[in-house]
Amino acid sequence: MEVVILYYDFASNVLDVLFLCGIVIWINLSLKSNYYSRVLLGILFGLITIYVIKGRIEVVNDHFYDFRNITMTLAGFIGGPVTAITAAFIGGLYRYFVGGNGSMGGVLSIMIFACFGSILGRHVKGSQNGKRLLFWYFIGLVMSSISLLIIAFIDLWRNDTTIILRVIAGPVLIINPLATTIIFNFYFLISEFFRKASILNTILNFSPINLMIFNTSGPILQSENLKKQYSILNVIERLVQTEDCKRTFLNATKQLHREICTDDQRHYVADLCSFQLPSGEFACAAIINNVTDRMRDQEKLRGANDRFAKVFELSPHMMAIIRKSDYKYIDVNHRFLKVRGFTRREVIGKTPIEIGVPDSEFRRLMDALELKGIVHNTECSLVSKYNSIGTFLLSAEKINIDDQECILLAYNDITKIKRLQTERLKQLSKYLTLEKELSRSNQLIANIINSMPDSFYVLDDQGRFIFINNKAVELFQKTREKLIGKVYWDLFPQAKGTLLELYYKKAMDDRLPFTFEYESISYKDKWYQTTGYPSQFGLSVYYRDITEQKSAREDLIKSKEETVSILESMTDSFFAINSDWEFTYINGPAEKAFGKCREELLGKKLTEVFNLHEASHLNYQAAMNEKRSITYEIVSEMLGNTWVEIKLYPIENGLTIYFQDISSRKKSEEEMARLDRLNLVGQLAAGIGHEIRNPLTTIRGYLQLIGAKSDYAILKPTFDLMISEVDRANSIITEFLSLAQTKKTELKLQNLNDILEQLYPLLEADAFFQNKQIRFTLGEITYLELNAKEITQLILNLTRNGLEAMEEKGCLTIESYLQDDKVVLAIEDEGCGIPLENIKKLGTPFFTTKDTGTGLGLATCYKIVESHNANICVDSSPTGTTFYISFPIPSTEQENLIA
Repeated sequence: MEVVILYYDFASNVLDVLFLCGIVIWINLSLKSNYYSRVLLGILFGLITIYVIKGRIEVVNDHFYDFRNITMTLAGFIGGPVTAITAAFIGGLYRYFVGGNGSMGGVLSIMIFACFGSILGRHVKGSQNGKRLLFWYFIGLVMSSISLLIIAFIDLWRNDTTIILRVIAGPVLIINPLATTIIFNFYFLISEFFRKASILNTILNFSPINLMIFNTSGPILQSENLKKQYSILNVIERLVQTEDCKRTFLNATKQLHREICTDDQRHYVADLCSFQLPSGEFACAAIINNVTDRMRDQEKLRGANDRFAKVFELSPHMMAIIRKSDYKYIDVNHRFLKVRGFTRREVIGKTPIEIGVPDSEFRRLMDALELKGIVHNTECSLVSKYNSIGTFLLSAEKINIDDQECILLAYNDITKIKRLQTERLKQLSKYLTLEKELSRSNQLIANIINSMPDSFYVLDDQGRFIFINNKAVELFQKTREKLIGKVYWDLFPQAKGTLLELYYKKAMDDRLPFTFEYESISYKDKWYQTTGYPSQFGLSVYYRDITEQKSAREDLIKSKEETVSILESMTDSFFAINSDWEFTYINGPAEKAFGKCREELLGKKLTEVFNLHEASHLNYQAAMNEKRSITYEIVSEMLGNTWVEIKLYPIENGLTIYFQDISSRKKSEEEMARLDRLNLVGQLAAGIGHEIRNPLTTIRGYLQLIGAKSDYAILKPTFDLMISEVDRANSIITEFLSLAQTKKTELKLQNLNDILEQLYPLLEADAFFQNKQIRFTLGEITYLELNAKEITQLILNLTRNGLEAMEEKGCLTIESYLQDDKVVLAIEDEGCGIPLENIKKLGTPFFTTKDTGTGLGLATCYKIVESHNANICVDSSPTGTTFYISFPIPSTEQENLIA
């Protein structure tokens, strides 16, 4: 009997808890969720907990049990931490002041279940587990187990703990899970109800949907948007009240679609669906959409289709439509038939391949169309019925005709344009060849003048230096940069009033050449023969040192011993032969050069002792026979294949020969010649580069202006091609002008590796797209004085040259390291190498082995290396080429290295 009473008390108590919690759940869902609503919810759950504690059930003498675990878990689950804390504070405070046995255990259980509810709400509230009965029954068992564990832990030292657990374990493990399952599923059911009600309220009051629910009596529910549209509302209400509506719409078993037209020619579409109300009566839900604009668009579309058909047929270009599924022609225009020479019957139903389009070309076009969705101006060839071949620009795009996917093809005949382009390219190629030959000739003349042993310079009509050779630079004792562009009389005011000024003015006035001799103003006891040649641009002046000739008579008076002493003291080699080619004199340096003492050579023929080079033999004969001095340079085999300068001076009975090793000078001259070529290109670029750009800009502007006019729309592809060619010419001029920059490069202290690492993604992308590899090996280097922009251009030019030189899967290696107090940048490719004859030409403007190259890339690289006071070295073999650029280390960085 006591057990039944206990179960009854438990059931009564839990029903009170379920009722009160249900009310709070309803209140919670009715309120707007915010901080204050959660606090209010916590207060309500706290009051319910107090009520539950006051109505507790006495299990054993002076031992009570209640269902506060459900209220506190529900508080944390529904309201989160704020509600849980508020409810736990109120309930715990009440339990603490009530006192009695297990007061601390009661407070602890309140806090534990508040936390448990918060955790449960955080992880379960939004998941599917919230709607499963077994899940919540399991949660109820967990809550029951926690309650029993708290009782066992708090009353562990009491003797009657086992009795209490035995009495309450059954009711708690049965009633608590059932109550938990009921209250939490009630919460989810009520939440679902409120959610659907909220959605319906939003649709009716805020959504743009025109919704009406009606039955046989008329409208039951209408959206706010529908109420605002009175014209639609009146039409729908009249439709609802018709017998056809009551008979058809309300008894339909599937969705219906009805079109409605109003008196003001507006069109509406109603989608209707019937359903049964809780009362058993049938009702219908209707969504009404205004399709007036859509109907008008359809009318416009039909008109557009008609216009398209006319444009298609009357177009001056060839046009055709093929079906995508089998690539057969379904329509072609009159121009297509006329150009190709076919009749419509011969084309319709055939594929392009069947009427002469190359199979590979057609497949390539279809692949491009599939990839991009549209093809613009792709060049192709077409064969007519009579086997004549033409060149066309083809554009293709996917279209839909009568619900089947088709392809629209448009052809622009450019056969004549291509023929003209080919002729122009041939003509341009001839012009470029002539220009290249002219440049080579000019360069050769400049090299000859620079190599002259006599001084030569050119003044313009204002007396300014515009050219000066190496010998004249030595004569004036000023650098070329300080002379070019400066007025002669300003640099040398002491020359005013001299014969030079007199002859200069006379030559410019009379346009006649002059020759005179005078003693040098700058050099004492120096005599020069000066010759001037006037022209429309100014005056070319030729200086020849005749001091030796002037002093020849004085030198004849000197004794032979003095002459021999002088010859012996010379550091350069000297010897003399008679008319029979026998040695008559050899000085000391000549002995060393020949590797033989004079006793071995004197009296012997030169041709018997040494094998003379053919050119040397001819020069010796010419000097001896013609009695003239000859100076020439040659690679001497008998002196170990070294460059020597040989001067032949005829005497009465033979020749005197002066020679010296000029290997180092030749290297310097080659470098100076290269720099002079760059300077000449720079002058040409500065002089004509901008003048060419101005007309190019005007041409491009007018091409764009004319191409934008509708009258010339047919020629727009031609204009676009011409513009692209103008842009290409402009890019070459830009590269050409970069060689003309005379502004001193601005250098900043920075690390070469930083620039390389910034360029790495770009270089890697270039290598990837060419199916090649790139390897970076960056060593530990010091900071250098660099111009980042120019170094970037240098690296890009050299790496792209290397990538272009290699086959696919080749590897380009970029290294940086320290060597001999210099930072070395090495760029190595795995190409076929550079021929030896071409290595000497590297850096020469306009020299290139590429079909589409300009020959300015490496010239720009050499100029950048020069502006950084660096050196460039090329090592090439059949297995690859390596460019080494050695940068000097700044003095501050050298001190850091030493330290």
